[in-house]
Amino acid sequence: MILNLIIMRPAVVYGVGAMGGLTPRLICGRVYQHLKKKMEFLWTKDLRINTVHVSDVTRAVWHTANWYVSNDKQGSSVIFNLADENNTDQEAVNTHIRAIFGIETGFQGTLVSQFAKLNMKEATEDINEEHLAPWSEILKEHSIKTSPLTPYLDQELLCNNAVSLDGTKICKTTGFSYEKPKMTEESLREIIADFQELGIWPKD
Repeated sequence: MILNLIIMRPAVVYGVGAMGGLTPRLICGRVYQHLKKKMEFLWTKDLRINTVHVSDVTRAVWHTANWYVSNDKQGSSVIFNLADENNTDQEAVNTHIRAIFGIETGFQGTLVSQFAKLNMKEATEDINEEHLAPWSEILKEHSIKTSPLTPYLDQELLCNNAVSLDGTKICKTTGFSYEKPKMTEESLREIIADFQELGIWPKD
């Protein structure tokens, strides 16, 4: 049996409505603003976490479906990576977090991170414990009773796993173009503003 199949492999998805992706890092930024402390992530600034805007993901799905049908690709399987041209790394994200929250940021470096890697489960629990309680305090202070947003970071997100994708094949093959080719401070602020309008992120 031959399947009509298009496989989309997105990088880290961010944008309005995306609760995963970069959103937990934004929440961590708000937590460290509240704590008046420097925010430091594991590993180094050049760890790749390539990104793609959620609007480009939805556009790509519709675009490739139309391309597939109009070019008589039925009966074949195609695979496309989705990643903007920003080649985003941890420092690129932290640069915007510094600007948005007015905090210092940094990285633990390889030595400390390798030590944490020896017992990543315990390290993950410690990191999340440091973030979850202050976030609850922030929500309480702003009379937000419930919020689906969390600074909780899965263990796999704390490992030294780069997300590095070439997202140009879809452009060359189907004529698709990314409307959000680079992650910007404004695009991250839009995420926060949307959550504030929904009443699940503090307005301050």
